[in-house]
Amino acid sequence: MDVLGSSWSGVLLAGLLGLSVGSFANVVIYRTPRDGLSVLRPARSFCPSCSAPIAWRDNVPLLSWLLLGGRCRSCRASIGLRYPAVELLIGALFAAAWWRMPPVNVDAGVRLFAAWLLAFCCVTVTLIDLEHLIIPDAITYPGMAVGLALSLAAPVLHVGHAGYREASPHGTSLMAGIFGLLAGGGSLFLVGQLGNLMLRRRLKEAGVQDAMGWGDVKWMAFTGTLLGASSVLSAILVGCFVGAVAGLTGFGVFLGRFPRWNSWDLVTRPGELFVTLADHVQDPLAHPRAIGVTLMMAGLFVIAYLMFFVLTSLSHEPRAATGTDD
Repeated sequence: MDVLGSSWSGVLLAGLLGLSVGSFANVVIYRTPRDGLSVLRPARSFCPSCSAPIAWRDNVPLLSWLLLGGRCRSCRASIGLRYPAVELLIGALFAAAWWRMPPVNVDAGVRLFAAWLLAFCCVTVTLIDLEHLIIPDAITYPGMAVGLALSLAAPVLHVGHAGYREASPHGTSLMAGIFGLLAGGGSLFLVGQLGNLMLRRRLKEAGVQDAMGWGDVKWMAFTGTLLGASSVLSAILVGCFVGAVAGLTGFGVFLGRFPRWNSWDLVTRPGELFVTLADHVQDPLAHPRAIGVTLMMAGLFVIAYLMFFVLTSLSHEPRAATGTDD
């Protein structure tokens, strides 16, 4: 099926689903890095300012934030712009993924699910890392397990990737997922070790042990299980290109005003989203416009992704003291 012929009703439903998943993403972003909280407990959402439970009518994605004027109903504390922005971003990414790869059969549905999973994790991990400077193992380790399980169960994810053979699709698809894990995690591990050698004196003076955290290594290992070896390396290269363009155009100087923006996250996440949306262009000679449309759409979402973080950073809202957790 031509990507240009996707059902707009399906795209709309995917966007609405993305809004709901974005609401859950806000739960993960707020609770995962904080001691004493988990995604499951407490069961009810609450206001971090007054700890009042949030009623269901105040928990409707995007709409509740608009109706409440961006404030808690109980204490009138400000609800951060980040919350509706996360919902909108994930909703847009879910809709774009459906448009790019409509689930016309089981194989296409698996590819769509993998794209949704990666989009969800990209946004949640980026926000957690920018705020707390960590990438939680609670996301990366289960992500690796899910990625390898999907690789084994759904060979369509790795058709054409390094290690895949049609003669033995399930086993070699798992092998392709493992190759992706090693390529993604291994490449960043080597970059980190090279950084340790080149910056040894500066790291010692700053009292820093490693040039690159292990969280980044584990994150790219996870994404490699879904993207495969060649695509995860492409994601890193595209992300580095985005970072280089930002630096050369002065955008990086602007972002330098915000210390937490000096992160590998902002460099690699757009690259991963780009490759996820642009990967697996089927029979491009039969559908020559599909390539241009896909690249244009992916590029627009890279720009939207960057501007999302600009707007949320400019709001200067303390994350722990404002908003709801979903």
